[in-house]
Amino acid sequence: MLRGFWYLAASARSLKPGKTLPVRLLDEDLLLGRRADGSVFAVSDACPHRGMPMRHGSFDGQTLRCCYHGWAFRSTDGCCTEIPSLAPDDRTDPAKFRLRTYPAQDVQGNLWVLVGTAGPGLDTKPGPVPTVPGFEGQAPQVTTTMRFPCSVDLAAWGFFDPGHPAFVHTSRWWKKNPASRLRLKEKGFEPEGMGFRMLRHHLKEGANPYRLLGRNVRIDIGIQLPGVRIEHIQGDRHSACVLAAATPLSATETDVHYCVYWTMPWLAPLRPVATWMARDFLNQDREVAARLMGNPALPAPLFVGDPDTQVRWYMRLKKEYLAAREEGRPFVNPLREQTLHWRS
Repeated sequence: MLRGFWYLAASARSLKPGKTLPVRLLDEDLLLGRRADGSVFAVSDACPHRGMPMRHGSFDGQTLRCCYHGWAFRSTDGCCTEIPSLAPDDRTDPAKFRLRTYPAQDVQGNLWVLVGTAGPGLDTKPGPVPTVPGFEGQAPQVTTTMRFPCSVDLAAWGFFDPGHPAFVHTSRWWKKNPASRLRLKEKGFEPEGMGFRMLRHHLKEGANPYRLLGRNVRIDIGIQLPGVRIEHIQGDRHSACVLAAATPLSATETDVHYCVYWTMPWLAPLRPVATWMARDFLNQDREVAARLMGNPALPAPLFVGDPDTQVRWYMRLKKEYLAAREEGRPFVNPLREQTLHWRS
């Protein structure tokens, strides 16, 4: 689990003004909140006094109050402002005590939290929150989250493993009998930031939903640490983007967030159907992860040929990021431009 990155924690619609939402990120319990003015914040979900989860307390749109002894904390900086049980002449300064705060942002309909270093280590300067190009200031038309019973690596591998869709994603609405019609693919890739990009190319034969975008459909896909995939699909009539993010809750549980943006307003009545399709798609990957984790003698994975190269790249990027932090130096992308071939 990589620290020093923005992680997608929840959909923005799940948090109304004056409300809080408990979440778990990288083995830490946090409390998200939205102030009365609409801004968001994130703090540790434990009162520094006795450890009572702050989720059980109250929030008035500005101040958090613990349900155990009534300690009050500012949502802006986590500073304690009141300890009700102190006598008037007690010189204890409440401001000495704080909730740990985490940077949080509401961007394009998603709530992101920056989780930094715990213990020794050097934090590299975090980049901006991942955004979907062409949909600035817009929320996704479809958003769903599914919990995978596995590590973040295994969950993220599904974002860039071209060998599995023909055998896992077999819903009739996606592709008909994909495993019986494998075709040779050739794709170009280039390093980008802390990840890599599949270069824009024409989609000669794609999944059924892409037909809604019109003819001459082009697609490019970007992968970035710690586990974010942005797919941009452009047709001659409409465009769409899919943001997928793997957010580790612990070493054995990962939330996979799936957000779809499109330029087809007439599709609004079909959002429930599109959400069902997204969940059906994700659940096929989740079932694979559950079956793998159900093997008590799970062997070390093999990475074979071009179909597994993107997974190898992801692991190399993680290794370089951890080494750069350990050595106190800038991250250097270890990848190079390359063309890969596989059948799918």
